[in-house]
Amino acid sequence: MVQSPPHSASRPTLDGVKVSRLPHPGHGEVTYVVLTPPASAKGEKRADRRWRTHLRSGKVVDGGSVVLAESQIRDRSARGARLRLASPVSLPPKTKIRFFDDISKHLFEASVAWQRGRDIGIAFLHEVDLRNLSRAERFRLGMRTPIAD
Repeated sequence: MVQSPPHSASRPTLDGVKVSRLPHPGHGEVTYVVLTPPASAKGEKRADRRWRTHLRSGKVVDGGSVVLAESQIRDRSARGARLRLASPVSLPPKTKIRFFDDISKHLFEASVAWQRGRDIGIAFLHEVDLRNLSRAERFRLGMRTPIAD
């Protein structure tokens, strides 16, 4: 007896984007993400689609750009991110932090939404203009070159 394949509606789907031209090797960065379908499960609180990220790192910093913990970005949405901290740091909910994305070089004011062990969820409040940081603060974030206007 031959079994039919499972109904396609029950299987997850992936969205894709066609890329017409790629830069020559060594002349650009490539970031890859896996898009997950919109959440429909009960208890899901996310309003935005989230993207799983791979090999993306960031820094959780205090208001003065002192690094509290290195982190790996597990997934991300337009309004927040789920991070895996490299070291155990306790960050109570509603704590205001800054988050620096090492790849995009963007700094966000954020609020801790939840924490389970080394995994934390953060909600972005707004982006911080890096030109307002001192040279020492930018250096602590790992920015070794001047900011282009």
